[in-house]
Amino acid sequence: MWAISTMNILFSNHSLTNYRKSLSKSLAFVPTMGALHQGHLSLVEEAKKSCENVIVSIFVNPLQFNNPDDLNKYPRMIQKDLELLKHAGVNAVFLPSYETIYPPNQEFNIQLSNNSIESVFEGHFRPGHFNGVIQVLHRFFSLISPHEVYFGQKDLQQCMVVKILIDEYFKEIKFNIVETKRENSGLAMSSRNMRLTNDEINVANQIYQSLLLLKNEENYSQLACELEIKRLSILGLKTEYLNYVNLPNMEITSIKNGNQAIVYAGFLGNIRLIDNLLL
Repeated sequence: MWAISTMNILFSNHSLTNYRKSLSKSLAFVPTMGALHQGHLSLVEEAKKSCENVIVSIFVNPLQFNNPDDLNKYPRMIQKDLELLKHAGVNAVFLPSYETIYPPNQEFNIQLSNNSIESVFEGHFRPGHFNGVIQVLHRFFSLISPHEVYFGQKDLQQCMVVKILIDEYFKEIKFNIVETKRENSGLAMSSRNMRLTNDEINVANQIYQSLLLLKNEENYSQLACELEIKRLSILGLKTEYLNYVNLPNMEITSIKNGNQAIVYAGFLGNIRLIDNLLL
């Protein structure tokens, strides 16, 4: 275990266990894959409001990537991340190796009984993605035993999957979703935005404009979605999906009934972007 000022840096399960035993007050957990931005820090800010201690993990989980090239290009900037977390007042950072999270002598095959959500939208376009999310989070929750966990709304479908995981395996953990943090243009903050050129950012901003337009539609029409897909295509965005959905099951809908969202995913060049708005 290392320390930067008053922030503990934990590398092993042993150091994590010792740190956890030293705590007598509530603990919040914010899992990340690093390349931190204000969106991540907003999760920390919310966590600090509810819990006396906040631990953040930085672990690029290979099981979440169905595209090896995407995994290789994922930005890694650990020193900058640690400085940001120190200034944000984080108590501890967990920096595990792959072998720490996935020991070679253990099997990792956690399954959700309510798993239909794993095969649609993100699950369809990124096969195996949610299985990777489930395995790593089950491992983290088991090791850290937090009282509360914090996730960003930008990964809305992931939030729905995590809620099921907690309901089925970790009922003692309080689950919190924090509103998507956006640039002034409306573009959802993302580590992938670092790979966009200025011209591409101007195009990516149009995703949010499409979501706003569809949110204000009088009726939830798939035709309206298709028209926005065509508009975005002309600008250079190759859309995978743009739909109205019911929550939490992510079923496509055309009927207003309250707990719903508009969800988007698509490519700008070789960079995949996602976003959503709650209705």
